[in-house]
Amino acid sequence: MIRYGTHPIAWSNDDDPTLGTADLDRILTEAAEIGFAGIEKGASFPDDPDALKEKLGAHKLDLATAPSGLRLLERSADDELTALKPVIDLLKAMDAKVLVAYEASNEIASDDAKPISARPTLAPEDFSSFGLKLEQLATALADQGLTLAYQPHMGTVVQTPDEIDRLMLETGPNLKLCFDSGHVYFGGGDPAQVLTRHLPRVAHVHFSNIRVRELTRARMDDTSYLGAIRKGVFTVPGDRDGSVDFRTCMNLLTASGFDGWVVVAAGCNPERNDPAKDQALALRTLEALSGNERSAA
Repeated sequence: MIRYGTHPIAWSNDDDPTLGTADLDRILTEAAEIGFAGIEKGASFPDDPDALKEKLGAHKLDLATAPSGLRLLERSADDELTALKPVIDLLKAMDAKVLVAYEASNEIASDDAKPISARPTLAPEDFSSFGLKLEQLATALADQGLTLAYQPHMGTVVQTPDEIDRLMLETGPNLKLCFDSGHVYFGGGDPAQVLTRHLPRVAHVHFSNIRVRELTRARMDDTSYLGAIRKGVFTVPGDRDGSVDFRTCMNLLTASGFDGWVVVAAGCNPERNDPAKDQALALRTLEALSGNERSAA
């Protein structure tokens, strides 16, 4: 069963803290009023499980996941597992089943001084060792009842379709994929094609949309990732300025019987649009595409 969730980045951008000033109560209130079943953890959320349960419970929202940055290029899988213990304990306490993560040790997504062309890459011979560590970590998490879903992300060592393919080839069966439509498109791929190739490994979904005009400008100007966000490269499903084929993506998910979270995780500039209106448009769009459009009531 598909459960629809959202991400606080729509209201208060964790990638660029200068964007958005919404407090946690507003975020949770609006997410619940829109009709989402859950939300991912953001920087403004409490880390204490009891406090988080109280906050989310007051709005009848579940925790979809707590996205985390890994540093496997710098340390062992065992050391990474130790570093992740607070997140693991939180997910268990909140009855969340998937840990979404990406490699953050040398990412440039948070560095406004570096252009998108300066992002790190892995040599072909390094992918095997990186994949081995990821699979070791995923296996250790599976033993604790959690699924590790790797998220390809702009400004990191896994962002292009070829890199996603290579990562999936070098790992398995315990490592799964967090499919992110916007980052796949930004990284030069066709989201529907990437989803088709890796659908059996998808355990979590991030849906965001891309404005091609702003993407082209970002590439031509070789701006930073944060600069592209400020210019409005990301938008939500349902926005006519966006170019991601969500109809095909939703058809693939529903036909496969996907069972998990589909999260509207568009890193939009909340200074340009009303986050609540954007998120409501996204949810209604995805529900309609999946054949579960709710009534006006």
